[in-house]
Amino acid sequence: MEIQFLANQEASFEGTTWKQISPPDQGMRVFVRKSEESNYNRLRNEAKKDYHARYLFNELMSLNNRHGLTRSIVSRFRQDQCNLQLEGGFIDYSMLSGCVFIKDYGVTHSRGEDKPGLYNVDFKEETPKLTPSKHISTQHIAVNGAFKDAESAAIKLPEFIERGYKSETTRDTLKDSGYNLFYNDCGPGIRSDFRQFFDTSNVRGGTEVAKKLAQLIQIEAKHDKETCWTLHEKGHAVFKRALQLALAEISPADKTRLAKHKVFYANPTMNLSVIDRYRKQAGMQLAPQPPLMNNASLEQTWVTGNFISETHVSMRQLKEQGENGLTNVTSGHIAGNALARGLMAGASYGLPAQLGAAPVAGWVLTWGTIALSNMGGANQKIIENNADVLNHMKGFLPQKSV
Repeated sequence: MEIQFLANQEASFEGTTWKQISPPDQGMRVFVRKSEESNYNRLRNEAKKDYHARYLFNELMSLNNRHGLTRSIVSRFRQDQCNLQLEGGFIDYSMLSGCVFIKDYGVTHSRGEDKPGLYNVDFKEETPKLTPSKHISTQHIAVNGAFKDAESAAIKLPEFIERGYKSETTRDTLKDSGYNLFYNDCGPGIRSDFRQFFDTSNVRGGTEVAKKLAQLIQIEAKHDKETCWTLHEKGHAVFKRALQLALAEISPADKTRLAKHKVFYANPTMNLSVIDRYRKQAGMQLAPQPPLMNNASLEQTWVTGNFISETHVSMRQLKEQGENGLTNVTSGHIAGNALARGLMAGASYGLPAQLGAAPVAGWVLTWGTIALSNMGGANQKIIENNADVLNHMKGFLPQKSV
């Protein structure tokens, strides 16, 4: 097979005329069929307002800089035939002599149940109604953690939104306005942990879900409106990676509009200082209420390093809110949380040593606490004090028979 280069950035390959869509003299030369050029231009225009289209468009462009090439699957039968799998889509292409010829591509919108992506949530009824959306259409948007499905996330997240933005926003006001859910299909268990690892460490460039969310952030940065984000559990990792990707692409003018965005951290399972660094870099504000963290959960506090980071973020929030005339975060609140975590650490490490127990006893008690604190879906609840802990434990501990 030979490539014949023509005028006007066109080429002849496999008996078909192709049009170059990549920048000239920059990386791989990427082509689409001349007959498909109008569809490609339509996709490029849609990418300005539809995050699905923007995600697909960016993946097509990734073939130019080899990022997409390294993630592609090569055919066993023809070494020049490749496939790039996307989140709900694909790109089929041929690669020859420094050129990429895109033969077919597509991306599926979130139409089925539990597909990752953006939804409008109407929960006036007992069972919420989820409708796929191309852009954020409400003031509030939540990025979920490890719920078993989209419906479970849609039911539970309003209480976290209320916790972060009360008293102006409550579950009752959300019933009237609805909210947006960016469903993070992280799933439970070890699969969920691996997906979080990809986004926190940037291995493989992060998850495809994070790349989709990055496109949504870039689109929203073009609109001058207030947007309130609620990040839940492993949703922090997806948002962190998405924001990191978005900041590398958005213009200074778009970045200034992100100042109207607010972020609330709820039951984080990654280090808060890391994600808050990107939040601050983007110019986003912290939510009116302090971060929600279950001090009885070693996963949220000690494993992530948030036993220190939460204090730093809260002090930053105290300063920012003082500038905005708010008093939801106080020095007493910050000190109380730090003391609670210190007492928990003493119980896990110091107490066994004081009692003359072997060092292994401290570890047994520590990891036993981790297991107990995560039983019964603790990360899916609001647990802020001892009473909340006891109420949570009552739900899964054996009950005495009468």
